[in-house]
Amino acid sequence: MSFSYQSYMLILLFLLLVVTTAMTIKQMNELKKLQMRRRPKVVTVIEECGGKAVTRDFKEGDYVGLVLGQCQEGGVRRIIGIYALPEEKKSKASSPI
Repeated sequence: MSFSYQSYMLILLFLLLVVTTAMTIKQMNELKKLQMRRRPKVVTVIEECGGKAVTRDFKEGDYVGLVLGQCQEGGVRRIIGIYALPEEKKSKASSPI
């Protein structure tokens, strides 16, 4: 059983396709992990009744100016800010000498 030149080329091209597909999938998974790691924590600042500001985790659909409800005194509870908290860098604890 002898293979022709075209058969060898077909096998080679198929192997190249398999290898490049595997490498692409691996890179996509690594990129996803990297993006998830770098995602900052986002908080929403809410102006409560009486002018007090409180924070909570960001929820999808939040935007600045969104009215969350009415106060008994007649005012409104609304979102006054949305912020990404800076990422805390892990520093190596220095040991005393």
